[in-house]
Amino acid sequence: MPAYKYFYLVVIFISSVNINAQVDLRNIELSGKVLDSKGSAIPGVAVTDGYNIVTTDNRGEYKLLSNATADFVYISIPPGYIIPVKDNAPGYFQRITDKSGLEQKFNFILEKSGQNEDKHVLIACADPQVGFDEEMPMLEEAVKDMESLINRNYKDQPVHGIICGDIIAEISREPKFFKPIKQMFANTNIPFFYAAGNHDMDVDGRSNFSSKKTFKKALGPTYYSFNRGKVHYIVLDDVFFTARGYSSIGYIDEEQLCWLEQDLALIPGGSTVVVAFHIPTYSPEARKGEYAKEEMNKVLQNRNSLYKMLKPYNALILSGHEHYNENYQLADNLFEHVHAALCGIFWQAPYNSDGAPLGYAVYEFDGNRVKWYYKSIGKDKDYQFDSYLPGADKHKPDAIIANVWNYDPQWKVYWYENGTKMGEMKQYRGWDPGVVDYVEKNRETFRYKYIGAGPTEHLFYAEPADKNAEIKIEVIDRFNNVYTGIPKKIK
Repeated sequence: MPAYKYFYLVVIFISSVNINAQVDLRNIELSGKVLDSKGSAIPGVAVTDGYNIVTTDNRGEYKLLSNATADFVYISIPPGYIIPVKDNAPGYFQRITDKSGLEQKFNFILEKSGQNEDKHVLIACADPQVGFDEEMPMLEEAVKDMESLINRNYKDQPVHGIICGDIIAEISREPKFFKPIKQMFANTNIPFFYAAGNHDMDVDGRSNFSSKKTFKKALGPTYYSFNRGKVHYIVLDDVFFTARGYSSIGYIDEEQLCWLEQDLALIPGGSTVVVAFHIPTYSPEARKGEYAKEEMNKVLQNRNSLYKMLKPYNALILSGHEHYNENYQLADNLFEHVHAALCGIFWQAPYNSDGAPLGYAVYEFDGNRVKWYYKSIGKDKDYQFDSYLPGADKHKPDAIIANVWNYDPQWKVYWYENGTKMGEMKQYRGWDPGVVDYVEKNRETFRYKYIGAGPTEHLFYAEPADKNAEIKIEVIDRFNNVYTGIPKKIK
């Protein structure tokens, strides 16, 4: 075939291309100032468009070369300043709505905090996952429990919250819940930051590119950072939409990793860094070395790259997704908390699948040190385990059982028979008798018939010599707090 005919075919193909699919890469210069409420400059503040990060100079000014693909310009709130709240959520960002101008200015005003933020408190929860109107009052009960705890124990300290994804249950049906849920958490009078979960994801697109459009409209950027006291906080988006039905995998894309490198480059080595997102990095299977059994939608696929980036820091990873409570000591400098779902097993029971009650985590920071505990909704903060008399677990009918839902290897679980300390209880993998019994008695009323109890490794057992003995269980956490309880009978 003559060469000119090849040329003709190529011309026809190019002329059929949809011009709307072209990416607009026109340069936009973002600039502005970061000032305090008295008009004084705040130097050294990180400013970003989600791609690159610059810092303000001694006059509080910044210039950032961006392009029309950027949706936001936002700052990493520096320590010593109040977290601003706008539209019932942290107001650290501004939307780039007009992308026609080649130069755009965005100023940020911050108010100095009158408190010493070295001591501050973080409330972290996961998976409120509201899908129906009748579930909103149940969430409100949980949020009021947080508010009560704050007013009772932390009234004079800075407090903020992080929600580790799955704010709503079904984005195609009920995105309306974003707004009232934001309002509900704002009623605690503390700022709550949000991470995106797989249920907050748009599933009508052809790729991951636009999967967070509804989340961004309601809550802003999907990855960002801020500071409080001596702690640097990072929220990431590790939910990657595969466009295969509703499916997603745990994955942090290169765009975020490049941004994260820049963000961490501003943080001195040895600092305490808290990283929050939805899908955990680790699993019970990984802990046993059974990596092939890990499911792609339940664990972060490129976790080792994240671990490497966090190696210079004392890091806490906060995640959710799994509707159970679990802790992993990943390295000397790295600890992951997988938070039980605030909704438990989808608001159908007062439990998560592992028997952990509906609740949230509380982290108390003092400089670079941190302590934590699990707070069950409607219970005292000392309620840290459940225990059962013999006969509760059909697999261990002669044993007393304890479920210590916030357990990690630095905890101790002892038992007493008729006042005599008998030693440590033995850890095992099984099913919490309380949630098993509840599911068996109430499954017919569940909205979702397929949900129920799941296995957990934070169970402990011992077999008393005297079945009629008085039994007491003593649990000591990693911070030497002591909790005691009397086993109960499953009715």
